[in-house]
Amino acid sequence: MSVTIDNLVEQARQLTPEQQAILSERIFEMVRPPDAEWEAELIAECQDRVAAIERGEMQLLDADEVMARLRQKHGIK
Repeated sequence: MSVTIDNLVEQARQLTPEQQAILSERIFEMVRPPDAEWEAELIAECQDRVAAIERGEMQLLDADEVMARLRQKHGIK
């Protein structure tokens, strides 16, 4: 069976954003296996941020609004 990168990319475009994120992560792991130390630090950072949000010390921003601002700032449609 002959599958091209373009075919795979087109199939990936048909996925939901959540499925695309999972696919991206799995492909990334194929070329760069997870680093346990890095993952532990990432988990700790996430926990610290959640705690800061719960204490009211960190402002949450809507992702769609942030992306719209970045697209406008950089002239991306």
